Amino acid sequence: MSERTRNLIYGGLIVALIAVVGFLIATNPTEADRVSRLGASIMCPVCQGEAIIHSPSEMAREMMDLIEERVGQGATDQQIIDELTASYGQGILLDPPVSGPTLILWLAPAIALVAGIGAIVWWRRHPSDPGDPTAAPAGRTRTAVTALILIGSAAAVLVAVTSFLQDRDETALGVADLQVEDLDEVSNQTLEAVIAANLDHPQISGMRLALADRYREEGDYRSAFPHYFAVVESETSDAGQRVAALAGLAWITWDGNGEADTALGLLDRALEIQPGSVPVRFLEGRILHCSGQSDRSERVLSDLLQEPSLTVEWKQIVSDELAAVEAREVCA
Repeated sequence: MSERTRNLIYGGLIVALIAVVGFLIATNPTEADRVSRLGASIMCPVCQGEAIIHSPSEMAREMMDLIEERVGQGATDQQIIDELTASYGQGILLDPPVSGPTLILWLAPAIALVAGIGAIVWWRRHPSDPGDPTAAPAGRTRTAVTALILIGSAAAVLVAVTSFLQDRDETALGVADLQVEDLDEVSNQTLEAVIAANLDHPQISGMRLALADRYREEGDYRSAFPHYFAVVESETSDAGQRVAALAGLAWITWDGNGEADTALGLLDRALEIQPGSVPVRFLEGRILHCSGQSDRSERVLSDLLQEPSLTVEWKQIVSDELAAVEAREVCA
């Protein structure tokens, strides 16, 4: 064996050893590394596109504490993610994984490509009889035909899977037969099923809002939260729906978690969308009242009473709240 060959072998062994060590380090992160990585991949539900690891929100800190606790208990990353998405919805994932039927669409072309390369390499290493004058052309023809077959197969797989997904959407629980004005007669379970089967339908945001409001009124904030959050993030939601969802998030953030500053921040976002929203301004005054900031609450409610467009019903509601604030009554 020549010296050059030995050097190449030694160099290859060193590179392989470095690769193995690097792989072991990468696949065996410390608990702190796992907590940081998970915290960077989860979006704060009450912030604007900010990972919980960087958010000062109390809710984000609680989520980080949960991650740290679960990591310490030996839970896998996927188990922790599943627990968080069960509470807050898939929308909290900053980098959602490709899964389900979509995974087939991603893998099919890659599988076909790998199979094609493998077949071509195999045929090149197993040529026909060299003495046969037709061997080379036949080999080239065989390779070309194989490539065409593989391309056609990949296309057929994509068409078949796409058709399957379309058929699934068409046969899923329909939205057209379930009008928004009839939702009071529909059970929570049915609404959940319709929403899950028609996530991209333009009417889904309205249904999510109705279901979230129902959960909120029942005191089931855990179930309401992901629906409000999805409405805020959805491209199919209109301005009014986003404002209503932000208001819902604000109230359950305050009433369920005691985070007045975060709740008021959500209301500020809602007022950026609809500056004159009476329900949002009233809710701002109420949260200020309930959190012990009576002076600020009094100013907000007094200003709201001067709003010319205020209806008689809203004037009564705001006046009653203002009277309670001025009397320094405990928020009920």
